[in-house]
Amino acid sequence: MVLSKSLVDVMQERGGCDQQEMKKSRMKKHTRRNKFGSANISEFGAVLVMLLTCLVLPLLNLAIIPVRYAVARSIVSTEARNLAKCESLSEAMDSVDLWSEKHSGLQALGGIDLKTSQLTLTVEESQSKITHSYSNPRSIPQNLLPDGKSNCTYMIELEANLEIHPLITASYRQARIPGLSGPISLRLREVAAWENLSRDPLSGEFFVNQ
Repeated sequence: MVLSKSLVDVMQERGGCDQQEMKKSRMKKHTRRNKFGSANISEFGAVLVMLLTCLVLPLLNLAIIPVRYAVARSIVSTEARNLAKCESLSEAMDSVDLWSEKHSGLQALGGIDLKTSQLTLTVEESQSKITHSYSNPRSIPQNLLPDGKSNCTYMIELEANLEIHPLITASYRQARIPGLSGPISLRLREVAAWENLSRDPLSGEFFVNQ
């Protein structure tokens, strides 16, 4: 009986040692998994940041900038046609000044800033194809008016200096990249035919030169 009890005790002691060793090995494996898991998470985070910075942001900006460019060009073209329908050249000059100050159509879009604008009346002689530009009323010579010797074509030219901002701006200390870390500056030029070639019944002057 004494021998059997001692054997049981020995077996129990061995079993307890085996269980402790198994627990220690499990803890070591769990610690290794945690270390490997944290390392994988940190590496994945770095890869995700690089992916967002180098791929996703440029793709978003490349997608939105052409859309804003097309919209801005459409608005400038529409304004040029509206200016060509004014009664006189002085009225068109005043209208483009108000448009430059308010530019509500561009401001409402977001991401498009109108910096400056300039309106010019171009007179092209049909025979010689010589083009003359005028930025002030009452500056067209007599021979270039609708009843002059030269058969001319009258066009309104609207030039707008714009800045198109990217959808998401990424900051770079070393360099400024237009379209990614800053806006893209551009100049739009739209032309429309001047419509009112009649005379003012009160002054007798042509509206295009008034």
